[in-house]
Amino acid sequence: MHSDTQSPACYTRTHDRDNQEILSRNINNIIDSIPSTRRCTRLQTTAYLLGAHKELPEVTGEEVNCIRAVQLCYSSEAQASYTEERPEQPQAFEKVEFRIPLNTMDKDKSTMYVDNFYAESDHPLDILDSTRAAMNLSKKYEHLGWRLSTARRMDPPHRLLTSQDITSTFKAVRAEQVSGRKKKKVVIEIVNTMSVPKGKQIKSQAGIVSDPSLLYVKELENVKRRLCCAEHQLGGSENTFCWVDVSQPDAPHYPICTQDLQEWAKHLYDTRDPDSTCATLPNTPYFDDIRKTCQARTASSLQRIPTELISPIIHNHVHLSSAINNTWASNDAHSVQQLESQGPMAAPQPLKRTFALYMESDEESDDEEPPKDIDDVITTIHSRYPAMDFPRYGDMLKERSILYLPTAAHFGSRFYVEKVGMSEGAAVTFHTRVCEAHMKEERARAWRKAKGKQKA
Repeated sequence: MHSDTQSPACYTRTHDRDNQEILSRNINNIIDSIPSTRRCTRLQTTAYLLGAHKELPEVTGEEVNCIRAVQLCYSSEAQASYTEERPEQPQAFEKVEFRIPLNTMDKDKSTMYVDNFYAESDHPLDILDSTRAAMNLSKKYEHLGWRLSTARRMDPPHRLLTSQDITSTFKAVRAEQVSGRKKKKVVIEIVNTMSVPKGKQIKSQAGIVSDPSLLYVKELENVKRRLCCAEHQLGGSENTFCWVDVSQPDAPHYPICTQDLQEWAKHLYDTRDPDSTCATLPNTPYFDDIRKTCQARTASSLQRIPTELISPIIHNHVHLSSAINNTWASNDAHSVQQLESQGPMAAPQPLKRTFALYMESDEESDDEEPPKDIDDVITTIHSRYPAMDFPRYGDMLKERSILYLPTAAHFGSRFYVEKVGMSEGAAVTFHTRVCEAHMKEERARAWRKAKGKQKA
C-alpha cells in the first residue's frame, strides 16, 4: 500500500529545484532587459559563477583582445615589482676558474694542472677540501697559496688556509676583471709552497744528466742521521759527522766532511739503497782515496767547522837511502866533526825515519778560486727574485756564521724558516738556488782539476 504523500527529503529537493528555476528565469529576464552589453555580460558571468545561470556570456574577438591586453599589463607590473624587491646578484653565482697543480709532492712525476670551477656562493671550506683532495694532500695541510694569472711570476703567493682567504681570492678576481677597459679572464693559480723539488735536467758535454742536489735529498738525510757523532759535538746546533770501522775493535773516529756526505749519499742513490746503515765505506774511487789516507784523518780535524769541505791530508813519504846518507856525510864530514866536538846532542842524526809532508788539496791551493761570499749569493738571487727581498736576511745569516756559499748549501729549507725567519716560499727558493750555485762551482772545480791532469 503506497502513500500519496511524499517524504520530507523528496519534498525539499523538489522545492529547491523549483526555486532555482524561478531564480534563473528571473535573472534571464533581468539580463535581457539591460540595454548595456558590458553590464549584461558582467551580470551573466556573475550568475554563472553563482550557479544561477547555466551558460557563460558570448565573448567577441575584440573583447578577447582587450582581456589579453589587460592581463599583459598586470603581469608586467608584477614582474617589475618582483625585480625591485629581489635584485639580481650575478657575481655570487658566476664561477671562477681555479688552476690546481698535481704531483707536487712526488719528485718522480712531472707537475700537471687541472682546472676546477667554483662560485662565490660555494662554501669556502668545501673549496679548500676539494682543492686538497685534487692535489692528493691531507685536509690539515697548511702550505697552500694562491696568485692571480695576471700577476708576475716573481711575486710571492698569498696564503690559502682559511675561509677568509677564499673570500679574498674572489674579491681579487672581481677587482682584476674590471680593472681595464674590457672585462678580462682571470684565473686563480694554486701554489704548493712546500712542494718537493723535481729532478731538473741540465746539459753537459756528455749528454743530459740530473742535478744531484735535487735527487738524493732522502739519502743525504739518512747519511747525516747515521754518521752524526755525539762524542765530538761542537756545541749549539752544529753537528759533527764521523765514521767508525765497526769491524775493528777500538777503531778511531774518522771525521766526515760535507763533500764526503754528499758523495756517500750519491752512492746510495745510484745503488738504490736509501736506508743503508752506513757501516762500511762505499766502494767508489772517491772513498778509495779516503781509505788510503784515513790514518792521517785524526780527531784533530774535528776542531774545524763541519760545514766546510774538509780536505783529506795527503801523505808523501820521502825515504832517504843509506847511499844518500853516506854522500851527505862525506860532503859535510868537516861540519860533522865540528858538531861532534860540541857534544853528542849537537850532532845530526842520520835520516832513517820517514818524513810526512802535509800538503793541501787542490781546492785549497793558491790557484783555486775562493768560495763565493754570502753577500754575492744574496745579490744574485735577489736580482732574479726582487719581490722576496732576500737582502734583509743577510745580517741573520751572518750572525749564524753562514758567510760562504758551501756553508749555505749545507742547510735545508726548514733551517731557514725556523732559524733565519724566512717564509716557506722564500726558504725553498733560497735553498734551491744556493744548491744549484754550489753544484755549479763543484762541477767547475772538477773540470779545472781534470784539465790540469790532462796538461800534466
